[in-house]
Amino acid sequence: MQNIDIPLPTTLDNKTIETFIDAAIAQCGLGVTLRDTLKKYPGSIHWHLKLGRKPGILEVTLWPEQHRAWFSVQSGRRAPWIADDISRLDELIRLRLWVD
Repeated sequence: MQNIDIPLPTTLDNKTIETFIDAAIAQCGLGVTLRDTLKKYPGSIHWHLKLGRKPGILEVTLWPEQHRAWFSVQSGRRAPWIADDISRLDELIRLRLWVD
């Protein structure tokens, strides 16, 4: 599995960060197929994202307890579109987090 950290400013609360992540996902046109909590990270918000009907799943996790967020791609869920969308999502999330 590949994990890519999303740097978070310490000045923003976790609900605001969650809202910004949701907005960036919508702006990228990705579909949310799952939004839940991971047992391994209690209290986390975890998204599964897809691009239409194309294969592959991009995961995003926000763990408020540790004020941490990251993208994940599991080896069996890789697809060509994911690298581009990680870049786009990362850019949109950073713009919102560090400018708003």
